[in-house]
Amino acid sequence: MSGITVKPVLVLHGDDAFLRDAYRQEVIAAALGAADRQTCVAVFDATAELADVLDELRTLPFLAPRRVVIIEDAEAFVSAYRGQLESYLQSPSETAVLVLVVSSWPKNTRLYKLVSRIGKTFDCGAPQKGLTRWLTKSASKRGKQIARDAADLLIEWVGNDLSVLNGEVEKLSLFVGDRETITASDVSAMVTASAGPAAFALTNALTAGDASAALKALDGMLTARGEEFRTLGMIASHLRRLLRAQQLAAGGADPAAALNPRMPYHAKRAFLAALSQRPLRVLQEDFRRLIRADLGMKGGVDAAAALQQLVVGLCT
Repeated sequence: MSGITVKPVLVLHGDDAFLRDAYRQEVIAAALGAADRQTCVAVFDATAELADVLDELRTLPFLAPRRVVIIEDAEAFVSAYRGQLESYLQSPSETAVLVLVVSSWPKNTRLYKLVSRIGKTFDCGAPQKGLTRWLTKSASKRGKQIARDAADLLIEWVGNDLSVLNGEVEKLSLFVGDRETITASDVSAMVTASAGPAAFALTNALTAGDASAALKALDGMLTARGEEFRTLGMIASHLRRLLRAQQLAAGGADPAAALNPRMPYHAKRAFLAALSQRPLRVLQEDFRRLIRADLGMKGGVDAAAALQQLVVGLCT
């Protein structure tokens, strides 16, 4: 995914929640830079009134270069106000970006042609081909390369769920440490190990803030040499999901988009409830704990002790 050029209107079309969220975050970052998202991002659903949306688009941004106005599930909104949207896009606001999030975007409409001329569309459908190339880019963002056979093996085991694949690349990147290339052996060692019941028990305990259960689950994971860095990678992936959920909430989007759509309801509810206990300032300290544990383990500190201290800190 490349950097986004800010346009008056952007359309995110397709049903992959991970890609929609990734593009949404890139749009906000490109449009606002370091400005406060809470004051410069407005999010509406399909029931939005056109007058309210236009008011947001024409409101001057506060301490920011522009405003971002997002319409989620926008098919009904587009159908209801197609003519008015076409009129607006004839002379759009110079200080706002309109983002339409839709499942489909038919090419045989005047609105499609107008958006193509002054804006840009992004395909957010899960790719059926090109997953190896996508994994290569995902690894590259983390300063790593992934071998072709490693990518093929990862796809075979995980499938084409981009959210899950991204999480696995994150864990693998941490697992290989200073090595530049993720190999098939790394995938074989890491992906299967992180899918066991003890791993789920650990993330569930971290979500619940249950230090005793987290220590018990951790003990069940550290059963062989090398498990410590797999475990550290899994904890890092858990923290990044929390961070992404908090960022979504700060931008006015649904934090549940940070989760695997196949996550059980009770686990999803527990995760979202945990967000109130891990605001951004706490998550920043959590990541500092993670970095200290990683550096300590690489510097010779007893891995089990470092991980025990980490999980207890993440439960406080």
